[in-house]
Amino acid sequence: MPHKNTWETEGLYREFTGEINGDEILEANFELHSSPEFNDIKYIINDFLGVTGYSIETAHTKAYAVTDEMISFSKGKLKIALVVNQEPLIALANGYRDQMLGKLFECEIFPAIEDARKWVLSE
Repeated sequence: MPHKNTWETEGLYREFTGEINGDEILEANFELHSSPEFNDIKYIINDFLGVTGYSIETAHTKAYAVTDEMISFSKGKLKIALVVNQEPLIALANGYRDQMLGKLFECEIFPAIEDARKWVLSE
């Protein structure tokens, strides 16, 4: 699963390209959670616009939500923007967002990076 992390002043931009796999995303999340920079960021923009294929199921989105909720107890608040424009991925993103409602980590879905960036930078 090709992905690139770009650390920004207050957050992280993660670009996913090519074929993505649900287990690999979970592993990438674990690596991110253990990174020293993770404690200082206020947002993550997950860009899935370059994805050409995927192997992700509802069980994966549940695992992402559970692990994100656990790490939020030590991390505190975080905005997570999901940038997706493919209908099947939008449905999976909606499932994750629904599970994160009322949690410390806020999640929203956007069709374009510009919209996601406006949201994560808003107070």
